[in-house]
Amino acid sequence: MLVALGVAAAASADEEARAATRLPAVNTPSASGPESLLGGLSLNASRDPISVSADVMEFDYRGHVLTYKGSVVVTQGDMKLESNSLTVALDEQPDNRIKEVVADGQVRLSKGARWATGGHAVFDQTRNIVVLSDNADVHDGPNRVSGERVVVYLNEERSVVEGGNHRVTAELFPSHGTPTPGGIP
Repeated sequence: MLVALGVAAAASADEEARAATRLPAVNTPSASGPESLLGGLSLNASRDPISVSADVMEFDYRGHVLTYKGSVVVTQGDMKLESNSLTVALDEQPDNRIKEVVADGQVRLSKGARWATGGHAVFDQTRNIVVLSDNADVHDGPNRVSGERVVVYLNEERSVVEGGNHRVTAELFPSHGTPTPGGIP
């Protein structure tokens, strides 16, 4: 079953990598390279192998759904995703492409000096959207943006932070004394 996850990731790696790397640094002074944290954390963003470890793995053959439960850790290159559970919906076509990845419970995404936390994350490969919710907190070095929900529209090269019942907060450290507008690390 893990092989299916890896095969599906490799099948669309080129297309997804191009979409992820088109993202601007989303107005943060310390971002290195042209991708945002959440865009770069797409499981198809590179050709590196995907490793998944968990306490339990289930595969629903009819529904084409992989479910990992208990201290889930996913790594691909320098990207790491941790959560209490992870559900991977595969396309029903023979190539088993990943349609959607959903992480629930104590979600932590990290890549180099960038990291994000929340209670729920959805990587919608079909719509090319990444959503981190339930008190999303995104960091890029010392820069930080928080809200109830962060949505990254990969094809549109834009991000939205929603406050929910609270206000959106941002703490940004301008590089070279030049303030930078906006926000998502």
